[in-house]
Amino acid sequence: MKQRRHTFQALAIEVVTVLLASIISFPLSDVIGVQLSFIPFVMVACYVALKFIYHICIFLSAHIIAIVALLRQNSMLSNKQTKEEYAFANTSSATDNNDVLMKRMELFHYEYQHEERQYLQQKEKEEDEKLQAVLQYTRNTFRRLDFNEDEIFQICECVRYFVTNRQALTTTRIHIKRRAAVTQISLKNFAWNIAFQYNIGRDVTAQFVMQTFHEWFANSTIDTIRKNLRTTTGNHKIKIDEHIVSITPKPKSS
Repeated sequence: MKQRRHTFQALAIEVVTVLLASIISFPLSDVIGVQLSFIPFVMVACYVALKFIYHICIFLSAHIIAIVALLRQNSMLSNKQTKEEYAFANTSSATDNNDVLMKRMELFHYEYQHEERQYLQQKEKEEDEKLQAVLQYTRNTFRRLDFNEDEIFQICECVRYFVTNRQALTTTRIHIKRRAAVTQISLKNFAWNIAFQYNIGRDVTAQFVMQTFHEWFANSTIDTIRKNLRTTTGNHKIKIDEHIVSITPKPKSS
């Protein structure tokens, strides 16, 4: 089918060329004054000239089409390269942004951990200072009441366990001799003063009183002790004191 079409096109071109050569040859012969016997030669010359012009046009058209196609291809390649460079630049930019973000996250995480460690260390230090102040209050209180060092040591260990574990130390090794001069009210006030510093409940505080000072409360119950842990009236050797832990103000940094 394509071959027939090509043959028809070639035949049509030849016919048109011959007709044009015939049409052009007669006026051209009159212009140049050629005799009638030479008209066939003029027609051949016109035919050759027209074919030459036709092939030149075909040749130029092919080159023009090739140049246009080349320019279009170069333009497409340039656009593709530009898009690739843009995509690469975006990828590089995104990678750089991700790296910066990761570094910021790592820095934030490091600073957070550092601040948390500092906070925990400071809190641990404050808790230790608070415990030491409570133990010093305990030693001073019972030395003033003429308890011996062994008994004071036992009371301090009971206090340490009480504030650290939020429960009373239950052991049969606690032996603190009862003094008639030291009343139940004084001992309950002492326990309340300690518990208040750590916000320990009344039930646990009552258990601490009964376990630590068993000889004073052998005939008492937990309910009886917890109902009256705090006594502010009267003159007692151990008074209610909400500020047994003194807070020393920190010096201002210059």
